[in-house]
Amino acid sequence: MFIFSFLILGSAVPALAVDLPSAAAVAGAAPERQAVLRIGRIEAGPVRGQRLELRLSESAGGAGPRLSLSAAGLELPALSLRLRAVDWACQPVLDTGQRLRCEGEVRLAGRPQGRLAVDLSEAASRMAWSGGGRGVAVAKDRQSPWHIDLRQVPLRWLEAFLASLWAEGRIAGGEVSGQVRLPEAAGLRVEAELRFAGLGFDTPDGRFAGAGLSVPLTLRYHDAAGGQRLGLEGRLSAGELLVAPVYLAVPASGVAFALEGEAPPGVPWRFPRWAFRDAGVLEASGDAALDATGELVRLSADWASADLRLLAERYLGGVLAPTGFGDLQLGGRGGGTFAYDEEGLRRLELELGNARAIDPRGRFSLAGVEGDLRWSRDEAVADSRLAWGAAALYGIGLDASHLDFRSARGQLDLASPMRTGVLGGELRLERFQWRPPRGTAPLRIEMGLALERLDLGALSQRLGWPPFEGSVGGVLEQAVYQDNRVVFGNGLAMTLFGGRVRLDDLSVERPFGIAPSLAANVRFDDIDLSPLTRAFGFGEITGRLDGRLRGLRLVDWSPVAFDARLLTDRQWKGRRRISQRAVQDISDLGGSGLVAGLQARLLRTFDDFGYERIGIGCVLKDNRCMMSGLKKRGDGFLIVEGRGLPRIEVVGFRREVDWPTLVDRLRAATRGESLRIE
Repeated sequence: MFIFSFLILGSAVPALAVDLPSAAAVAGAAPERQAVLRIGRIEAGPVRGQRLELRLSESAGGAGPRLSLSAAGLELPALSLRLRAVDWACQPVLDTGQRLRCEGEVRLAGRPQGRLAVDLSEAASRMAWSGGGRGVAVAKDRQSPWHIDLRQVPLRWLEAFLASLWAEGRIAGGEVSGQVRLPEAAGLRVEAELRFAGLGFDTPDGRFAGAGLSVPLTLRYHDAAGGQRLGLEGRLSAGELLVAPVYLAVPASGVAFALEGEAPPGVPWRFPRWAFRDAGVLEASGDAALDATGELVRLSADWASADLRLLAERYLGGVLAPTGFGDLQLGGRGGGTFAYDEEGLRRLELELGNARAIDPRGRFSLAGVEGDLRWSRDEAVADSRLAWGAAALYGIGLDASHLDFRSARGQLDLASPMRTGVLGGELRLERFQWRPPRGTAPLRIEMGLALERLDLGALSQRLGWPPFEGSVGGVLEQAVYQDNRVVFGNGLAMTLFGGRVRLDDLSVERPFGIAPSLAANVRFDDIDLSPLTRAFGFGEITGRLDGRLRGLRLVDWSPVAFDARLLTDRQWKGRRRISQRAVQDISDLGGSGLVAGLQARLLRTFDDFGYERIGIGCVLKDNRCMMSGLKKRGDGFLIVEGRGLPRIEVVGFRREVDWPTLVDRLRAATRGESLRIE
């Protein structure tokens, strides 16, 4: 009986490697005869075992032989399957073809865990486990490689094998069904047709994750002396996928993908080919490479999209959100090429057809965009052009125009200035330079532009300002965007209300992000007060205004700090008159109004008054405004110094004013409301 049991085991596991710590023992006494084989370690193809005991027994009553197997551990490394405290017993049946079959219950640590069936012969062998709707079958014959059939196998059983392909990945759930072939070859060779369901995974750094993924997949993997090779072809048919910064909720139509990789000994993974296809939305292919730490160090792609709207909705939200354009609406068709290496972006090409881009926040819009853009860090490329049929900046329409580009010295420049009509005037983009990040050097954008003769009334209407009159122009000689900050090198000069406005030390932080911040110093020279005050509905004052705002700081475009001082120009030779309405409004702002009751009667008698000077100041800090005037006057400060007859003066008495309250007073004054200060 011992010889028979040994022959059974030998036929089941060709290429048997056995370590016998003790000799096999034969024991038997009526009423039962049995043979026992104890094995310390066994390796047979994909199966390993430790401390096995094989027992074949036969009762004297003629009930037939009984085979039992116990093992301290059984392993199937290809599946990362490790079983402890295994017990299995069955009733062997030998058919006429000399094939031995045996099936019985499996217990792990004393608990039932499905059924195991073994089918053995000299020509072939098969072992199958099933339980709870799951199953694993392992088969081998002399003419073909090992076969493994899987049915709803938990992916945690494959953890070790998957870790050999992707050490950073962590399996979070799911199961797999399909077939795995293990051809006999040097090293480990795997060929598989698999169907993943409910696949979940992530990485510790959060850059890659998946949930509820359904993926039919073809896998080829070979790990030998010449290195590792990998081939994948599959289709995402359900679930969610994150490949930072791209997040994809898999569409019902599914997306196909393919990947070919190789890793020679001592060399990180290279991927000579990858492909991705979301029919009608995105088709892309290229190559890639990783470094020794698993970081992506090279990537190239050719891509095309017949529907930029769907492309933005499915793939670009996570890419655009950090720039402040996560809800950007795109349309039309596009395509192009990009290449990336260890130093950064190496090549960029873009082709657009009838494209559009609309910012829901109203910052800009483009429509009818046609043409291409070409840039290369190291190679010469042809000049390119992008043209548009309609455009707008903050609701201000721009006429149709185009941008001509030239790539040289690793940067993209305007080949010639761009001109476009705007609000009856002209916008000129004199200079534009774009240099992408390279190594430790950050992204840098530099530009210079000029505005000429813009209709101030139309501009006011578009921006919701008071109805100003006249025209406005200005020059922005140099603006540099770098490290999420815009610095205006030579300030910004503008002509406005017949005078000049200049902004120096001007910078904007996070211009497209959360809570943008602006800092500047502002000077006003010879601003014509008459159209300015009429537009604001602030009565009417004739004359010229000078002033400055030092340390101006805006957060989310609202003032949080400044030191402001506004004064009428004493050198002005024309009429200096202030209307009754303007006197009252200035009095309300200054607090406690006019100097004496006599002046209140004068207001009811005369429409306007002469003035010598007008001056008011405000230092804003911690949401409080410390107010001042021309000079001290008793317990207050003089705001309007009268001149001639009838003579009137305005004195303020409240030096500290809550900033929101002051803003409300200004709004009330411009609406013509009567606002009295208690």
